Amino acid sequence: MMTPRERFLAAVAGKQYDRVPLDILTFNKLVAPTVEGQASLPSGGPDKFQGRDPFREELFARLADKAIVHYPVCSGVLRYLCIPPQCIDESLHVSNDAEDQYLRKISTPKGDLKAIVAKRIETVETLWTLQYPVQSLEDVEKIRSIPWEVPIDAQKWDPKSVPPDEVGNRVVYSYVSSPAVCVGGMMKYENFLIWSFKHHEMIVELVELCTQRILDTLDVLLPKGGIDLVWIGGSEWLTPPMGSPALYEELVQEPERRIIAKIHEHGAYAHVHCHGNVRGCLEQVIERGGDIFEPVEAPPDGDISFKEAKQMAAGRMCLMGNVELHAMETAGRQELEEYTRRAFEGGKERMVLGISAHSTFPMLSQEARDNFHHFIDLWEELSVLD
Repeated sequence: MMTPRERFLAAVAGKQYDRVPLDILTFNKLVAPTVEGQASLPSGGPDKFQGRDPFREELFARLADKAIVHYPVCSGVLRYLCIPPQCIDESLHVSNDAEDQYLRKISTPKGDLKAIVAKRIETVETLWTLQYPVQSLEDVEKIRSIPWEVPIDAQKWDPKSVPPDEVGNRVVYSYVSSPAVCVGGMMKYENFLIWSFKHHEMIVELVELCTQRILDTLDVLLPKGGIDLVWIGGSEWLTPPMGSPALYEELVQEPERRIIAKIHEHGAYAHVHCHGNVRGCLEQVIERGGDIFEPVEAPPDGDISFKEAKQMAAGRMCLMGNVELHAMETAGRQELEEYTRRAFEGGKERMVLGISAHSTFPMLSQEARDNFHHFIDLWEELSVLD
């Protein structure tokens, strides 16, 4: 019998495995914040964000020998033009019963910038941006004037720091964003789209700048070994109809192709994350070298069934999905079962069963707890290969 790690990596590589691997967001981090009794606040945060969820502890324990967990390795790649994190000074700005706000002061040779983010008690694992650091073309010049250096986290990564994997369920991940998102993430989304047309050459230059910075970071991080996969997120910001096909090709396809080539050069796999309508870009993700693609959402959240996606991929890339988080949290038992059984249609090869997103709420409801258990029951029933 294979371990969760063995079957997951076999699926990613297109090799044989004993049953469909399982990767459940909300329960796939080595240290799940609400299981361990702490939330991952930007700078520690007050005690009001801390608490234990017995339902999560129960499910986390049940999944130990069934699903993989991610051991996260910080790359330091930020969605602020990939500037080095060490140039940001963060401090508690406002604190009340509902949220904590953090002020991020960014020192640049051309003047300071600031951003404000919030951590809210009802969604403890999500950061909310209240003010973006870039609001004008002048701000763009400020942030791009910051001298580049590889983030400290990437420089300090030591594979020997990873503790032994006694269960055999751990997969070591690092995380970067699509270069276009590292540009768009420092400003309001509408500004990014407008400037992509009004100031197209500038956006192209900035995407190239971020691409090179990510490549530099990977050249420091990955040669040390020990990292199985690099997650690349954010391309849904420009998947049509969010952006034109030409814009996607220029700002997503070609930059990510180079990043995936770098990941492969250092012996790791590329995990491409993209929500929404992916029917039109699935072939492009395969063409640029993606090894695993998720969450592949069915209508109405996306535009392609898992069966259709499997037919299009034809075994050239591993697909993960495709049960929506809202189904896990609110669907009735029969409805959830229909969603889950539908995910197995079209074959069980080069597939990982998963859900579309993390549950951001600090406490699971009884309904969600029961649905997660039923989802695991269905995986045990349906996942064995014929």
